[in-house]
Amino acid sequence: MSLDTSTPTPMRAATQKTGSGAIGVVGPVLAVLLLALGALLLREALVAAKTITGRQWLPAAADGLQGFAPATWLIPAGIVLALIGLWLLVTALRPRSRKTLPLTSQTGVFLHTRDVARLASGAADDVDGVLEASSTATRRKVSVVVHATAGAGLRESVTAAVTERLAPLQSPPRVSVTVRTSKEN
Repeated sequence: MSLDTSTPTPMRAATQKTGSGAIGVVGPVLAVLLLALGALLLREALVAAKTITGRQWLPAAADGLQGFAPATWLIPAGIVLALIGLWLLVTALRPRSRKTLPLTSQTGVFLHTRDVARLASGAADDVDGVLEASSTATRRKVSVVVHATAGAGLRESVTAAVTERLAPLQSPPRVSVTVRTSKEN
């Protein structure tokens, strides 16, 4: 019986999390419509097989369309339906949204943009003269608004503190600082 003393292979890095994208709303609506269509077709099949009693709806609807003549309003309606279908296709194929930023590491660690905003607010709060700080973040930009006692040189100090705090990110976002003194509040 021998013991394996070889070095284990490291785990591969995690992949970046993505959002559901714009199709996240359209998908459930289309699913409900398909379920309704399936229920209608099931009912029609059961009526045709004489499992349940009743009159078939689809032949009656087809008979109602008999004698239906082409109308000019059908052209714009067809164009609108084609554009909606094209929009759905483009939306489904568009890349999904990313709300995370990778840290400089080999393990695949990511921060959500709301966490980046929290880090920026915390760094701004630690600067002397800052009474309160709030931040918003995207993958490319962090906007920090600080309420302070005096504004002389504070913008540069807050920018430096936030930039230093966000330095571990692979590509740190641009930092924008707005200072509001007690006179402006």
